[in-house]
Amino acid sequence: MPRPALIITGASGFVGRHLLEELKDDYRIFAIARRSQRDCGAPVHSNIAWMQVDIGDVEGLSRTFREIASAGGAKFLFHLAGYYDYALENRPEYRRTNIDGTRNVLELSKQLDLSRFVFASSVAACAFPRREGPITEATPPDGGHIYAWSKREGERMVREEFPSVQSCIVRFGAVYSDWCEYPPLYIFLSTWLGRSWKGRILAGRGESAIPYIHIRDVVTFFRHFLAGHESIRPGEILVACTPGCTSHRRLFELATRSFLGAAKQPVLVPAPLCGAGMVTMSALGRVTGHMPFERLWMYRYIDRKMEVDGSHTRARLGWSPSARYQIERRLPFVIERMKSEQVEWHARNAAVMRRDIARPDLAIFKALVTEENQVVDALVERVDAAATRGLLPAFAAMDQNELSWLVRLLYRLLLTSVQTSNRMLLVNYLEVTGASRFKAGFTADEVCLFLKHMDETVVGALTRRDELKRLGQETYDRITVPIELGMEEVRGQYERFLEGGAAALEEPVESAAAEQPSARELLESTIWSCLVQRR
Repeated sequence: MPRPALIITGASGFVGRHLLEELKDDYRIFAIARRSQRDCGAPVHSNIAWMQVDIGDVEGLSRTFREIASAGGAKFLFHLAGYYDYALENRPEYRRTNIDGTRNVLELSKQLDLSRFVFASSVAACAFPRREGPITEATPPDGGHIYAWSKREGERMVREEFPSVQSCIVRFGAVYSDWCEYPPLYIFLSTWLGRSWKGRILAGRGESAIPYIHIRDVVTFFRHFLAGHESIRPGEILVACTPGCTSHRRLFELATRSFLGAAKQPVLVPAPLCGAGMVTMSALGRVTGHMPFERLWMYRYIDRKMEVDGSHTRARLGWSPSARYQIERRLPFVIERMKSEQVEWHARNAAVMRRDIARPDLAIFKALVTEENQVVDALVERVDAAATRGLLPAFAAMDQNELSWLVRLLYRLLLTSVQTSNRMLLVNYLEVTGASRFKAGFTADEVCLFLKHMDETVVGALTRRDELKRLGQETYDRITVPIELGMEEVRGQYERFLEGGAAALEEPVESAAAEQPSARELLESTIWSCLVQRR
């Protein structure tokens, strides 16, 4: 019996990667992300099919969902993908990813007959502080900033799709780990525990406060949800964070005590002076091109507390954040990581801080998919023309269908190497097939000339596209470099074959094929294996 399947969008993100690690042994997971598995450091496992696509690209996402349906579909979808930056400026990416992307995922998920579609929202979508008390599951997403608007629209779309999509909404607090990995907290700790002149400054009375939740508690939340999802009503809102909130002053005290052995005394700066400082730093940032983390919008939240009460969620799921993972108890572990493993600590947090909106690899991949038939035909014609001039005799001896098949195979290897950021795929193929090619009479010069024609044909097709004209370096890195590595592999192989004789040409014996399952299981299993193995 195959494992139940689920889809995770935003699989390359902080929460997504941890969910993959937690659930990979028990579920088949379709992991959707803009980054490659290799780039983001996500786990590699036989139960994870990595599907690199931008949810804002409806054409590419439609193709992905067709593949998911062909591989047996899924029971759950966790929609974690989203855009946020701490400038909180009205950038187009909020609409493209958070609104249009969510609409695309919702619309395409209708074909899968999901048990639950889970939309990841945030308690930050709600205005605070509130006269009626803490934020709860019943609080409207009425925040005034652009991120709150995008989440409000997402929640609205999810509710409106009922009953076509059985959904629920989960509002998360500020998610962190023992490595920190929450950008504002990382900035605070780096400032308070570093040598900056701002190292003791707290805005206002230091009472700005938000609720946190450790990534381990997020993972257990999803475990409880999967076990008890049938008790959750469609459209229901859940809250996943620790109760109450933790102030900057409390964090400063705990952090400096853990780092230094004794808490430092903060310098409390009145809010109006902080506002003037933010204006000055922003002006300098615009001149120098290096904007500070502190932005003018933050002034409105000085000494404001975002208190949260998620008792309804805890009762509904039988889940609650662990006391040992509350930030006041866990911060010493974060500080110890910072002290004892500085390079790794800063590298992890720098990766979370970085927001790569433009994905040249996805643009090149999409163009390769679009241009496939034209490029394959053009390369076959080019090989035929070279063969008539006596330049590619072994290729000239090939049947035309066989030649077209080989060209398409190599093209798709190149396409997959772009999709997965694995530039050694073509090299690996040429290494495995080198002996049979040598025995068939192909020379090194001939194979390298063919690869050169392939590079020129593919690059030529890409550079003629308007959207790729500024991606010359990226095209070189993702197309030309793998092909040049392949050419060098071929030259090295042939040197070994000529020097080593028959022993160098021995190939490993393949193992016998395993017994085949039933027809439908075989089809879905085959498609699944293709999706997993294409990384």
